[in-house]
Formats: sequence, structure tokens, C-alpha cells
Amino acid sequence: MLVSLNWLKEFVDIKMSPYDFGEALTMSGTKVETLTVVAEQVEGILTGKITKIEAHPNADKLIVCTVDLGDKELVIVTAAKNVFVGAIVPVAIDGAVIANGSKIGRSDFRGLISDGMFCSIEELGMNSDLFAKEIGEGILILPDNTPLGIDTRELLWLDDVIIDVELTANRSDCQSIIGIAREASATLDLPMSSFATYAAAETQNQIDDYLSVKIADPACPRYVAKMLKVKTIEASPLWLQVKLLNSGVRPINNIVDVTNLVMLELGQPLHAFDYHSLQSQEIVIQRTTDKQIVTLDDKEREIDQTMLMITNGKAPVAIAGVMGGANSEITEKTSLIVLESANFNKASIRLTAKQLGLRTEASARFEKGVDPELAGIAALRATQLLLEIGACEVIEGLIDVYPNVAPLKKVNLDINWFNAFVGITLTIDEIKAMLSRLFFKVEKISDAILEVEVPSFRPDIELKEDLAEEVVRIFGYDMIPGTIMGGETMVGGKTPVQKFEDALKNILVGQGYYETLTSSFTSEKRLQGLNSQLGDDLIALINPLGEENSIMRGSLIGHQLEVIALNDSRKNPSGRFFELSYTYHKNDKPGELPIEEKKLAISSYGSGDYFELKGMVELLLTHCGIQYPQFIAGGSDFLHPGRKAEIFVNGRRLGEIGEIHPIVVKHYQLPKRCYVCQLSFEAIFDCAKTDNKFTDLPKFPASNRDLAIVLKSEIPAAVIETTIRNNSGEILESIELFDVYTGAQIPDGYKSLAYALNFRHHERTLNDNDISPVIDQILCQLKQSFDAQLRE
Repeated sequence: MLVSLNWLKEFVDIKMSPYDFGEALTMSGTKVETLTVVAEQVEGILTGKITKIEAHPNADKLIVCTVDLGDKELVIVTAAKNVFVGAIVPVAIDGAVIANGSKIGRSDFRGLISDGMFCSIEELGMNSDLFAKEIGEGILILPDNTPLGIDTRELLWLDDVIIDVELTANRSDCQSIIGIAREASATLDLPMSSFATYAAAETQNQIDDYLSVKIADPACPRYVAKMLKVKTIEASPLWLQVKLLNSGVRPINNIVDVTNLVMLELGQPLHAFDYHSLQSQEIVIQRTTDKQIVTLDDKEREIDQTMLMITNGKAPVAIAGVMGGANSEITEKTSLIVLESANFNKASIRLTAKQLGLRTEASARFEKGVDPELAGIAALRATQLLLEIGACEVIEGLIDVYPNVAPLKKVNLDINWFNAFVGITLTIDEIKAMLSRLFFKVEKISDAILEVEVPSFRPDIELKEDLAEEVVRIFGYDMIPGTIMGGETMVGGKTPVQKFEDALKNILVGQGYYETLTSSFTSEKRLQGLNSQLGDDLIALINPLGEENSIMRGSLIGHQLEVIALNDSRKNPSGRFFELSYTYHKNDKPGELPIEEKKLAISSYGSGDYFELKGMVELLLTHCGIQYPQFIAGGSDFLHPGRKAEIFVNGRRLGEIGEIHPIVVKHYQLPKRCYVCQLSFEAIFDCAKTDNKFTDLPKFPASNRDLAIVLKSEIPAAVIETTIRNNSGEILESIELFDVYTGAQIPDGYKSLAYALNFRHHERTLNDNDISPVIDQILCQLKQSFDAQLRE
């Protein structure tokens, strides 16, 4: 929010420098973002009246103007086209400095000396975006009643400091000059001046002859209407325009400018209707079945029954709390106006503004919450200003529909509790004084308890903790003494699961893999690229950031492939990656949260093959204490049909591994050969043996046997190895497949597998009587299960 320091000084007599004031305001809880001088470098520019204009004798496009500065006359040579005799303009005299820092001096224009120059709004350092194009392109013409010889820094508030204040959502009371003035008054412990409101004694209720108001929806707690006769619609006085400009608001005309000024000053949005354009003697606040309304910005907007409207009883004339309708706009022909000062439910306004995509200064204030008590005050303040500037005459009477007046809250504050809670020692009188500075009504009901009446403009105060915060920020956060934290402390540490995660990551990093961190969101299009059917357990987002992020991911594979594609497109010849993160699945139980399943994805391309990735997985499982994993043909459709396997340990599925399917390679624009593996972290952790124990070196020698068998080609070597292990008792120490042979001496459709078996007993040396029965049992089981024969 932009706050004019000069305007603020009308209510609080601030003597300190702007920087020090900004620091004080920030330390008291109202954060000041920036301090900006309107036109810091401008000086020596005075107001002057053009008394005579003559053509330049030596130049067709130049004119020579005689200018009265009050105490002297100057000659200014200019090419400006919008100046005229009698115009009062800003004059940069000899030695003046304009906004860009250029110094102005006397200059020779084709044989005539110019004593200075006329200034435009840009040269004065004012915001050209807030002026009409024709005004911005020419010399600034000041009002006819502007005094001559006045420094424009003072006249146009060019020396004003604009304070950009960051407001938290709960401090709706600070959305105005008065709100910030209250904060300044409390912070600096200075008195605050009041403002004038219409207080004339009225003997008649003439407004009843013109208008009635009905609230037909509880989203409008209060509606105040005041009617005035328009005397003239013209440009606002210069002082009013300057206040608006320094607050970032464009002046329009005296009626509209007063409503905007009151909104900025008090925080209460106002709206003025052309009474005759209403075509009705009643205003009804309700929801309507109308489908469209043309707003003041001349745009046709779609509306529905969820939006609160200001109507004439039949048709909408304004979108409540957001923007007025073009069908009741103030024009040059307006003779009667209805001044609306209402209060609306903040949730209703927020929803309406969001649905329309229309956020205005009014809606921004209503969205945060506006004090209902402001409605009547703002109407009377606007009435007073319209009378002061001679724009209107009052029609006696005021309509104020306020069916449910909210009582003021009262909160008790125990001083002993406060001192213990904050860690300082303040007396009850000191705390009472600080709360009084914040405009709370405070009564002492005992020696240690204060009863605090919360003003209506502070809806954020509900608990004693809120009052404690208010006292502390006025006392000064920097005044609270530093203390060492007390109580018992505990040594922090990681859980077994976290340690296990770190161990997995360290192993992978040690083998040359890079950890990735990808988004938890995906899309239907990206999932279809995996050559798989979309599962029923996918979780779609209700309000996604975009189509590409509309579904919670159910697998890490798609994101790993995108990482590979990105690195390959950047001409990285090879890469190894992994990610340990969550996937998300729909919960079958109604009302339950989605299921989060942590998975480990490993991928590689450009170097190595399927067997290298398989070896990495085996190494990882070995470090986890998982022995004898089985790799059984099968897996998801995103894997190559002949180069994929599922991983099992003791019958439990850990995951899958394989080469990426060519269709997926084409869709993701991947290198020709890519390999991935996805494992269930929970399954790995459950199967892992983390309590490793030391084992003595063997004292007795091992005994080696080679075993070659012939069996059908389609039988996997993995099931043969499992069978051998299951029939070897406790003396088999290791098994290794060292030869696979097909060809001469082997029948067609068969293969020869040769295994090296290593036997050892921990308590004695083995002999043939120990080993031969085991070999016979193995051969018997292989023949029975697979019709395998011992190769001669």
C-alpha cells in the first residue's frame, strides 16, 4: 500500500526524518518496504501566468511568451502547442533543476534569449501513467486560482515521500491513511488529529421521498446511502488531485475523486450512482438471475447467482464491492447522486472478484475485511468534502440499514501472566498506557487485571495473546532482553529409516550415480507416453497449475526418462541417475488420504548395459544384507518385452528392471538404449538385515565341486541356482555359474550350464561322504523338476 507522508502529517505531527520514521514503523510491526521521494532532484520551478504570446520573428514553430511570476516577469521561448494567454504553468527559471537532473539556464533561440522553460509532468517527475495522453504530451496547465511565484515542490507535493507499506492479511484496519496514522501515533506516542465530517442539523428526512434501501442477503451487513444535488461536475481542486496522484490514483472529476479520496483516507470504499439512471426509487442488495452486466470499464461481464449485486429492484446496477455498472455511471448531465457506503462479506467479495478476474481497489479492501462502523462515518466525510469543494448540495436525511449491530469485544489481560509469558516486567499502568495509545479502551478491574474493549476496526484481536503482542510491539521487540533457552535438551539424531536412506544414497553416489529431484506432478499425456494403461488409482488435482501438472505421479520412471532426455539433448554422452522419492495412489477407503509409497528409481544410458544395471542392483541389495534375489522375466509395458525382469526376495516383489521399450524411447526422444529399475523402498527396508555381525575367518578348508547339467533352453538359470541352494543344506558356501554352452554334443533346444560349488563346514573339514549325498540330492531334484541331466 502506498502512503503519502505529507498526507499522513495532517493527522500526526511527524518531525523525524522519513528514514527514521520508516524504521520506527517497521519495528512496531508495520513493515515499510521502500521510501521514495516523488521528484527528489526538482528545484527552482515556480508557477507563472502567461500574459502575452507573440510569434518568434526567426522561427515558424516557436512562440515567445511573457510570464508573470508575481514579483517579476520573464520571457520564455517555447514550441508547446497547448499554452495560451492566461494559462498558469510551471516555469523552470535560470538555475532550476528538472526531474532527470538537468540544470536549466538562459538560452538563445534563434536570436532571442529565453529566461527558462515551461515544464511538462514528466519534467516535474510526476507519474505520467496517471494523466490523460493529451495532458502528458504537453505543458502542465495548472488551475486558474493557483497563486503565482509558488515553488511547485510545495504546491504539487513533489517533495513528498511515498511510503510503500507491506500489510499482513489480518491488519485490514491499516488499509488507509487513518489506519497508518493510528500506527504512527501509537509508535511515536503522539496525538492524532481528527477529520471533519458533515454534522449539520437536519430537520427533515427528504431522502425518503427519493429512495428506499432493502438488504435481501446477509452478505451485506450494512448499507448507508446519502443523496446530494450536483451543482457542478468539473476537475477537482489541485490539493485533492495531488493527494490522489501521490497515492497512485488517477483524478477523474470532483464527484468520483471525493469517493476515491475517502476510500484512501478512511479505508471505506464508496460508490456514487446517477440517481435518474437508476430508474427506480429503491435499491435492493441481492443475488440475481441476470447473466450479464456492463461495468464502468465498458466491459461486458458474465455474472451468476453466487455473486452479490446492487440492483434497482429489477436489474443489477453494480457488482457489490467490486465495480459499478455503466448503466448508473456519473456523467456531465448528472443532477442527483446516490452516495453508497456499504459493508460486504469478505468471502463473498473475494469469490466474486476471483470468478470475474476483476480485482479493484475496492474489492482488495473488502476482501481483507472492512469495519462496518466505517460506513456511516465515510458517508458523512464524503458529504463534507463535496460541500467544501462546492460540488454538491445536501438532500437532508440519511438511510442506514444496519440490522445486526455487532457488540464490541472485551478481553481481560492478567498482568502477571503477561510478564511471565513475554519475559519482561511491566507495571499495570505501563501496559494500560501502551494499550491506550493503540486506541483500546482500558479499565483496571483489579490490581493485576485489565479489561480491554477492542475497537471495531481491530477484528484481529480476540485473545489475551493478541493483546500481549500489541503491548510488546509498542514496547519494542528490540527492548526485550536476550535470554538463553532453558529446559531440557535432547541430542538430535536420525531415525533408522533415515539412516537407511542415507546408506542407499551413499552407495549409489559412490558408484557414480547422480541424485535427481523432480516434480511430484505429471499429466495424462506424459503417462500415455509410457506405453501403459492409465491406472484407476491415479490422483487428479482439483485446481492444478496447468495441464502438465494435473496428476500426482504414481511412478518415478517417467521423470527419470525426462532427466535422461534432457541430458541427452544437452549432448551429454552418458549418464547415471537415481531418485528416492514418493509416489501417490488413490486410497480405496472412502474419506482417507492418498497412499504415499516411497520408491527408488535407478537409470542409466550411454555406458554399460542391462547386466551392468543388474549388477548395481545386486550390489545395492548385498549392502542391505539381502541375499539371493531372483530376477524373473516379466514387468511393466514401458520395458522391452524381451529385456525385462521382476525382482523377488523370498517370494516378495521388490520391483522391476529392464531396457526401455522402443515406443517409449521414441515418445520421450531418448537415446536408443536406456535402462531403468524401480524398487519399493519399504520392501527393501523390510527385507534388509541392518544388524550386521562379525564372523570369524574360516578355520577349515573349503571343498570345490563343478557341476555341469543339460536342460531345456527356455529354463532360466536363476531357478536352477535357487534349486541348488535349496537342496544343499548348510554346507554350501557359494555358487557361481561359469559356463553356458550350446552347440556340438548338445541336442537342439537344450543348453549346458556349468556351476562351481564351494562347500565348507565351520567346525570340521568336509570329505566325500559329506559332499556326495548333497550332490546326489541336487541332481535328483533337478531331474525331477526340470528333467535336467548330468553332462558326461
